[in-house]
Amino acid sequence: MRHTELGNLVRHIRITAECFAIDSARQTLKYGQYCPEETVVTNGCGDTFTVQVPSPKKKGTDEQLAHTKRCLEWMESQVEAEDMDETTILSSEEPSVDRLAVILRWGGRGSLMTLELDARFIEGPNQYSKPVSRHIVDSDRQQLWACASQVYRLSMTALARSGVTIPDLRIYSNTTGCSVSSYDVTVGLPALLDAGLANYCAAVKKLELSFSTRVDHGWELLGMVYGDGVVAREKRRQRRHWDQNRDEVQWFEADGVAESDDSDPIDFDADGSDYDSDEETDAMIRDDWGSGIQGRYGDNMPQALCQDNFTGIAQMLGHMPNLESLDLHMFQTLEYEAYDGASRLFFYARVFKAIVDQGLQFRQLRYLALRGICVNVNDLTTFITRHPQIENLELHNVMLSDRVLDHQTWKNVLTEICHRTISGGGSLARIFCSDLAIVSRTARGTHRLESLLRDGEELKQEWIDRWWCGNPRGSAGPVLYTRELLKDDIARADPFGCIRAGFHDGTNMGVGTMPARYPVNELRVLREERYGTTYG
Repeated sequence: MRHTELGNLVRHIRITAECFAIDSARQTLKYGQYCPEETVVTNGCGDTFTVQVPSPKKKGTDEQLAHTKRCLEWMESQVEAEDMDETTILSSEEPSVDRLAVILRWGGRGSLMTLELDARFIEGPNQYSKPVSRHIVDSDRQQLWACASQVYRLSMTALARSGVTIPDLRIYSNTTGCSVSSYDVTVGLPALLDAGLANYCAAVKKLELSFSTRVDHGWELLGMVYGDGVVAREKRRQRRHWDQNRDEVQWFEADGVAESDDSDPIDFDADGSDYDSDEETDAMIRDDWGSGIQGRYGDNMPQALCQDNFTGIAQMLGHMPNLESLDLHMFQTLEYEAYDGASRLFFYARVFKAIVDQGLQFRQLRYLALRGICVNVNDLTTFITRHPQIENLELHNVMLSDRVLDHQTWKNVLTEICHRTISGGGSLARIFCSDLAIVSRTARGTHRLESLLRDGEELKQEWIDRWWCGNPRGSAGPVLYTRELLKDDIARADPFGCIRAGFHDGTNMGVGTMPARYPVNELRVLREERYGTTYG
């Protein structure tokens, strides 16, 4: 940490949230079965992707079982040695933050260029696995998500205390299947601002933030996630919401929830003595899950829908006026609840809406990427119009969430963005689109991917080779899920061909030829690993 020569050479620091996959190892030993290994698939252009396609588990060999047993014993000994109970974790936070602040000052101010947060499981000595690994059980995954939120909070606190300026901030942006929930960003922000984070934020030029919908951390892990200053308040709020759940209060009548975008949230005051301590309620919460999957909330629960899920990211971005590059990635964690036949993932369009409604402007912004985000049409077009200096726009798995789309399609939206760019003299020179969809408000959480083929256009061989297209059931022909629009395309009066005259159903009558063997399952798994798997 005090190496005078190396310190000046360090440009990139990665802080990794880790937890032991103990319950996963125990389950493997209990049933003696192992998931298939990851495979590497290569498209026709030489791009490689690592994927673990679901398939039946196989009985483990004696050698495999013996190795897993040794790893389990090692992990248990590590946990015992560290005495990882809640009291120890909380009491050790301040020294940890101070040490991390010293590390960030390593080599002097202006030395570090990038701070990155990452997460992974420890499965044995020098043995790690990704958060999306299929053999990991829900209890271990819940632990890692809690640890990731804690590492985010402690790292940002240390960054504020350090006084350094690091222009490139990457918060779980390269971590597949784990991030910090938007709720945790909101409730933790006041303490971070008190620690001086706003002074650092003004220096950020590049932000890559992977956030998620609300995560059920479990009662026992709340102290680890939120820390001493916030955990008491969060426990009161949880007691209040769990009381309403048991009283079968309708989601739109629950505290902190606003039923529509233009309505105010119901008052959420849980600071009274009634919610300070209740052993009976606390015991029930310890045994309760937010949905059928440990670590996840149902989409009808007030915890998943209260307003604090949606405002914190905009508040944080408000302290970053000098951004040149912004990459926002949402990971879906909610479980669909069908009691009223509706789904509520669209509520999370309020995350981006808050950015627009607060009038945030980033005058240096040149690059914008949205991944897995729900958006309303007007919010997206308003943001682009407000930032005519954007040169590069990427939209990956972005879902339109408007209540009434009036036959609106992604082709219409992209055409409108192109028209506004040309008429307003904007700088937009590239739009890269992938897996654009419309999120359902009434079906089982599914969303319809839209084809980006022009009317009568045939598939190009390059698109087939890059795996940008498909031929789904019920389609009148091949569809194009990924497309790149360059400056000449943007300048066209109608980039997609006569679509502004009326509604088109997203199919295409061209005669592109799809290969017999196309990696449909692999592409589906890659999409689910990046954006979430269990809504539906």
